[in-house]
Amino acid sequence: MSSNICDSDWQSNGCKTKIDSDEARYVWTIEDFDFHEAKGERLYSPPFSSVKDNQVKWYLGLYPNAEIDTKDHVSLFIFLSKLSSLEKSKKIFAKATFLILNSENEEKFKKSLDIMEFSHPDIENSGWGIKKFIKKDAKFRNKLLSNNNTLTIRCEVKFSDMSSVHHGGSGIEMPECDLSENFAALIKNHTLTDVVLSVNGKDFPAHKTVLVARSPVFCAMFKHHTKENELNRIDIEDINETVVEGMLNYIYTGKCDDLDELAEGLLAAADKYDLGRLKIMCAKKLIEGLSVENAANVLVLADMHHQEDLKRGAIKFIVANFTQVFITAAWQNMLLSSPQLTNEVRQAIARM
Repeated sequence: MSSNICDSDWQSNGCKTKIDSDEARYVWTIEDFDFHEAKGERLYSPPFSSVKDNQVKWYLGLYPNAEIDTKDHVSLFIFLSKLSSLEKSKKIFAKATFLILNSENEEKFKKSLDIMEFSHPDIENSGWGIKKFIKKDAKFRNKLLSNNNTLTIRCEVKFSDMSSVHHGGSGIEMPECDLSENFAALIKNHTLTDVVLSVNGKDFPAHKTVLVARSPVFCAMFKHHTKENELNRIDIEDINETVVEGMLNYIYTGKCDDLDELAEGLLAAADKYDLGRLKIMCAKKLIEGLSVENAANVLVLADMHHQEDLKRGAIKFIVANFTQVFITAAWQNMLLSSPQLTNEVRQAIARM
């Protein structure tokens, strides 16, 4: 998205840089704000595209009770979601402006984020935000929330891809970061491994240092005089070997190639070993795959593993398709095993 126009008289010493910018705009309407505030769950907007390139997508995240200790503020974040056309970008610089609109669509509140940097390789789903976006005082409740308790936020983001910017005509090209490939080879070749994850008689050699760096649970396990630390062996009985292999692949590379097949199992593993990003990845995949047949099972799974975003998505799907979900075997099983969840669904229906 940026190009260099070299002056022939100065081509040996440098060149001028032209940067092409892009922008994206979105209006996010959040109904029943007090309900979301009472539940305290984070909310995510649908993805929205930029003006020039609809392959570049963004989405917003809102915390009704703030992502900090105090609950008297709203936190707001912006995330870069999809980069199929910018896969080799090194850096994207962006500026975002957030406005709150009243019921007449008048701009009543404004805050901005300047010089947000999204850097490769962790550019996808990385985000910036304002933890104390707005205080929930009388002005917020009486003037910024509409009469039907709706919060309306308009986002305007301008950004530039800096991947091809050159300075001074040096001719030096920066190679792609191959960190994930290096770590993938490390686990594949069992290089200098010092611990084994044992599942149903199958051993998976690994490295304590990597496990400690990626998981607070493994960190606590190896920082103390535990059986696993002394024996250099972790016996896992509640997760199958395919899921453990997928979990290790994520731990070492940040990726999961078999998420379509392993999302349910990996959600349980991510919950057990406190792998927060993997847990969110699984939740998003399961929400995308919701169906009449599996919605009740997904709801039970979300509740069991404390994934509130997935739980909320499953309840919303069930409410919208209740007459069909109601006759499935999964719903009947949930009636017997999880009566509190069926009550939550009924309460959600009653609020419609």
